[in-house]
Amino acid sequence: MAEISGVIIQEVSLVLSPFMWDKQQRQSYLFIALGTNAKVLNRLVWDTPVDVFIPQMVKELVAFGEIAPEKPALCILLEVIRENVGLDNQVKIDSLIKKIREELAKQEKQVNSPDGLYKNLTTLNGHLDSVLSVAISPDGKIVASGSSDHTIKLWDLTTGELLTTLTGHSSPVLTVDFSPDGQTLASASKMELHDGNIKLWNISTGRLKQTLGSSLVSLGTNCVVFSPDGQTLATAHFDAIIRLWHLSSGKQLRTLRGHGYDVNSVTFNCDGRFLVSGGIDGAIMIWDWRSGERISILNRPSNFWGSMLSWLDRSVGSIRAVAISPNGQTIASGGTNVGENGVLNPPIKLWNTSTPTEYRLLTGHEGSVNAITFSPTEKIIASGGEDNKIRIWNYQTAALLQTLELKSLVNSLAFSPNGKILVSGTDDSKIRVWGISS
Repeated sequence: MAEISGVIIQEVSLVLSPFMWDKQQRQSYLFIALGTNAKVLNRLVWDTPVDVFIPQMVKELVAFGEIAPEKPALCILLEVIRENVGLDNQVKIDSLIKKIREELAKQEKQVNSPDGLYKNLTTLNGHLDSVLSVAISPDGKIVASGSSDHTIKLWDLTTGELLTTLTGHSSPVLTVDFSPDGQTLASASKMELHDGNIKLWNISTGRLKQTLGSSLVSLGTNCVVFSPDGQTLATAHFDAIIRLWHLSSGKQLRTLRGHGYDVNSVTFNCDGRFLVSGGIDGAIMIWDWRSGERISILNRPSNFWGSMLSWLDRSVGSIRAVAISPNGQTIASGGTNVGENGVLNPPIKLWNTSTPTEYRLLTGHEGSVNAITFSPTEKIIASGGEDNKIRIWNYQTAALLQTLELKSLVNSLAFSPNGKILVSGTDDSKIRVWGISS
């Protein structure tokens, strides 16, 4: 977590003390700087003495990070104060803002990307239509890609060689995921007739092992993900249901119900204690998937009737992707940029799983966010969406570290196990491999 030195905190205290004597003053300036809905405001103890309040406030604002790229919350507050002081004090504030930015930038350089920034190493060509999903095997050797051309392709991540093409779906392949042992690939498609649209493939042979959920018509499985122990497959569906499958028997264990519309994304935390889902209804739900109990709901009312009514309110937009940090403490969610009533919504939100509350916004994408993934080794996440950009963020400071420009919208992202490689699937039928440049 970002910090600033005690010396700078003392300087900030000297500058801000005349403007922070009472609760009304404090709230007035902070509301102007951050807006009235910033979650950090809920953590401030407003009625403490000024010499206690200011250091506490400074630490909270530094921990909060940036309101927008290159706009640290603490610096924005100082800029608001600057408008109400004389020339001499403006010079002092300008100098202080510069010191804060330099110190935060130094820390970001130390903790952001491990060895450098990402560059395009190679582009994999072979699909005939949009690449909707990508995944990297647990050993970091194979890339799997699912496409609107109804096929799945397996690629050698090191050489870029096409290893095999898996055929068996009769509609766009929406999602792929490797089992923890790397021996099985799960996939699912938009629709299948007289068959199931969830398929399990043997990686060594390229043959179909098993089909789950066979029926007359199988519709819209939007996401598949293996549990960390490899015994269970979670699937997210068009009918607003999450299904859990026992892989040894091929039978359905249970269903998780609570979303109002399509469930777009599901993911387990790294030790398998809980499952997180996100849907078109704008809700993010945390589940004890073994018992079927919903632990909490984010971004929507938690009570039954409030949740029911909120399904009719599309102003918060929809959730297209959710991801969990390696330590299980942070959920990242991304989705539509604008709700149906025209209300603007920050594309990426970060949530604390233990509270659970929203604690940070990452703003920068100019359209809906389709994909989010955490690096397994560094404090960074990658996001991609309809603005044809991949953005790399330090999620502890909210700093935007890098923007990768493409010419097609981004559907899917995956980090390699060592965090050195990022793979993207895009609407132009290409898979791009990005690597850390030293």
